[in-house]
Amino acid sequence: MKKTVYFLSLLCLMSLANSCSKSDDMISTVDIDCSGSKYNGHSLMLGPKGGCYYINSNNNKTYVDRSYCHC
Repeated sequence: MKKTVYFLSLLCLMSLANSCSKSDDMISTVDIDCSGSKYNGHSLMLGPKGGCYYINSNNNKTYVDRSYCHC
């Protein structure tokens, strides 16, 4: 019984992995460095969903208006 459950779980995971790898509409999870774009002296980044931000002194993201990002 345990082997059957393990096999079915493995089969299910393999099926999910294959369907995800073939998807053409997957959203990028990589942030883009907007070279040359600055806000109050901070270099700006563009997130995967289009948010424009910089890393503050506490290493947190501080979001600014998207019009400041010129990527």
